[in-house]
Amino acid sequence: MKYAAITLAIAALCAHAAADDKPKADTRQERLDKLNGKALGRVIYRGATLIDGTDAAPRADMAIIVNDDRIEAILPAARLDTMRFADVRMVDVGGQYVLPGLIDSHVHYATNPDRPYAEAELKRNIYGGVTGVRDMAGDARELAGLSRDALLARIPSPDIFYASLVAGPSFFKDARTVVAALGTQPGQVPWLYAVDEHTRLPLAVAQARGTGATGLKIYANLQGDLVRKLIAEARAQSFPVWTHMQVYPATPYDSLGATAVSHVCMIARYVREAGKSAYGHGGEPSYEGLSAADPGIRKYIAALAKSGTIMDVTLSVYKNDGPHCRLELAGDIARAMHRAGIKLIAGTDTDNSGDDPFPVLDGELEKLVRYAGLTPQQAITAATANAAQALGKQKEFGTLEAGKYANMVFLARDPLADIANVRSVVLTVKRGHEYARADYKFTPLPVHQD
Repeated sequence: MKYAAITLAIAALCAHAAADDKPKADTRQERLDKLNGKALGRVIYRGATLIDGTDAAPRADMAIIVNDDRIEAILPAARLDTMRFADVRMVDVGGQYVLPGLIDSHVHYATNPDRPYAEAELKRNIYGGVTGVRDMAGDARELAGLSRDALLARIPSPDIFYASLVAGPSFFKDARTVVAALGTQPGQVPWLYAVDEHTRLPLAVAQARGTGATGLKIYANLQGDLVRKLIAEARAQSFPVWTHMQVYPATPYDSLGATAVSHVCMIARYVREAGKSAYGHGGEPSYEGLSAADPGIRKYIAALAKSGTIMDVTLSVYKNDGPHCRLELAGDIARAMHRAGIKLIAGTDTDNSGDDPFPVLDGELEKLVRYAGLTPQQAITAATANAAQALGKQKEFGTLEAGKYANMVFLARDPLADIANVRSVVLTVKRGHEYARADYKFTPLPVHQD
């Protein structure tokens, strides 16, 4: 009888233990977190030299504690020895360098929607340390889908922050707008919307926001007073507003006050051909003998600095052949802007070779150092903290700080010693999700035509 009671007690204990071993059903919130790609747990990255994207000097042998998709704490790695953690994964990154995830501030992935090509480009970016891209307008239907899949980590991709575009009615004869609005009428859809003096601007901006866009792009064939009104309305709705430096026939001065303007050499063109009436009309002027010391360029730089508008430089679009603005002149103007205190961002606006396994942004950073005279640290800031500010997302990412998203890239070599070392990617982390470079199997990108 005694032994029977003991046997029953042991059986009961075993049954209880077995019940404890059974996986517990997820709560509703846990299921939602998994769907949102957030149920990642706590991870500690220990031992890297921290380049945090602020003005702080690099700090060796640091630890970054990540909880799900956000940075929980950053501290000297030695302090971990006095702390106790439960349910934590430790990642040894000793000897590596960690910096904020990079942001390409000027891409186009859905002008002529091509999902396989876009996904291949995005995959190359995320495995190359790029955790965010600013898409400067295309088919918002395609961009919304890509953006959602990227956000939920359903495709390997940087987060995508895209623009809805407004322009003068005459611009929408452009073939690019036709393919970006297939099935609809370009100029009459919220992501490609024609505006004139009769347009209800509050409604136009609200419709642009309704597409899921991060910002409004003001593009072409608009008078200066309308450009200024659009900028004011977007700001009134707390909506970032991005423009070309010049929105013909408006002048570069009409775009002052935008969150960011694009294409550094547009001021050189304006100085040489002030009065051009419309986008895409006429050939290139001569830039012979022109430099950033030109009085017209210096006047604009002073006004741009005073306005607080950010400059999307796009050195990658300038070459050293043909009649176009040469790379040296573009770099000279960017250098003068930087010295004047204007914040620069690194945007590419171009595809690199389909045979290159690294992001085109890497080349833009190298050009900012070589031609614009930025230090490697300043070039990195252009692709991190400044880029986040242009998106209106500086409270969420762009620097490595507690409370911000865990967007970071680990490098094998010091990027401050040589900016080309941004290619020494070991691991990219975006919103807590890891993308190890060793897992990336590069194949040449598919052929794509805009």
